[in-house]
Amino acid sequence: MGCIEMGILSKWLESLDYSYEVLQTCTRYASHRSKCQKCADSCPKDAIIFKNNVPTIEYSRCDQCGECLSACPIQAIAGIFPKRTITRSQLILSGEFTPSTKELLIYYKKGIKSILFTDDSVYNQCKQVLSETNKTLDILNESNFTFEIKKLDPNTESLSRRELLFHWKNDSEQVMKEFTPAKWRFNQTDLDLPRHYPDYQFAEITLNSDKCVLCKACEKLCNKKCLEINEDYFLIDSQRCSACQLCQDICPEKAISVSEKISRHNPLQFKVYNKTCTKCNNPFQTMSNDETTCFICDRSSDFLKGF
Repeated sequence: MGCIEMGILSKWLESLDYSYEVLQTCTRYASHRSKCQKCADSCPKDAIIFKNNVPTIEYSRCDQCGECLSACPIQAIAGIFPKRTITRSQLILSGEFTPSTKELLIYYKKGIKSILFTDDSVYNQCKQVLSETNKTLDILNESNFTFEIKKLDPNTESLSRRELLFHWKNDSEQVMKEFTPAKWRFNQTDLDLPRHYPDYQFAEITLNSDKCVLCKACEKLCNKKCLEINEDYFLIDSQRCSACQLCQDICPEKAISVSEKISRHNPLQFKVYNKTCTKCNNPFQTMSNDETTCFICDRSSDFLKGF
């Protein structure tokens, strides 16, 4: 399909009605213990409230700014990004919005490495996030965003963030495949930052092996599949982690913690021992080779000591 047809397709898709929605992949649906509220914290209109522990969008307040879409650590909010102005691989900022560091880092990997501020006040408005982004790029061993301050050409055409996330594919058929007929939304998984920087991790998962009883609750609920417990080891791969902190929230032993930290990809592996409990004769797993009883029997003993 040629440029003219692609332009018509883009304008048609942009004209369709849409609204944001919270998908059931949200950590709040996965467990009532989840404390994540990054979508609500990012919303400038207080349009996201919690009902029965899950986020709900108050559409009367929502102005479809897209901040929640970008902020969600596990891409559990679906919708279409609002318009952004892009020209010659340059992001134009005129004060209508301030991008997040995460958003800029994704733009960077898509070839948008320069920013044009339309005046000094806009630059001052965005200066902090630009500084933070460039510091992050230094850690990632990438060159910095360049920028300039000048008036915007009135003939510059707008490009939506949805189009930005698809224009590099140059394949209108693929664009159509990634929109569902009922919702006409883009694939929000494109906002998964670790996917764009596979040599680095943006979070650090730590484990207290003395506390962990290998109940596997964290493994089962991790949306990003960062945790694996098998017959031989407990593997923690923080590269895919987006710091939703669900594993930390649901761990009954408080043995696991998550923090936002950028570092080289560094998987951790803990040895697992397969044993038979000397009290109940049932098989169990442990990370201590000296352990002789399963944690259920240990808990029962502790309970009986209280009487």
